[in-house]
Amino acid sequence: MAAPKPTAKKTTAKKTAPQNGSKRDGADAAVESYFAQQPADKRALLTKLRALVEKGAPDAVPSIKWGVPIYARNGRNICALATFKDHIGLNFFAPASAFVDPKKKLEGEGKTSRMLKVRSAADIDAASITRWLKAAVAANS
Repeated sequence: MAAPKPTAKKTTAKKTAPQNGSKRDGADAAVESYFAQQPADKRALLTKLRALVEKGAPDAVPSIKWGVPIYARNGRNICALATFKDHIGLNFFAPASAFVDPKKKLEGEGKTSRMLKVRSAADIDAASITRWLKAAVAANS
């Protein structure tokens, strides 16, 4: 009679909780990873823009959608940050009528979003970006 086969000890995967218990932690890590993959010049612009987004829409939660960082509030997209060959795109998700843009800095013909193309730090107008973020938040509330 053959000896019984020893049974392998079952181990369970160790679960790790987010450091401060927030659902946002994993999303922040994914956004950080996106930023880390960008060239230094674009990463610097992304960092400045992210600071404005976090100030203008403090309760917006970041995640990666469509391969880029998207900030959403209550499940509704507020804005996106995306790196392109010659600029950083800051998309605001709201109809054109929600935005006051006397200098015509926002681009796009769509019904639900407008984009600011940032090629250098000189293109970052904090007051306008904050105003557009607040308009996007209001339009998506």
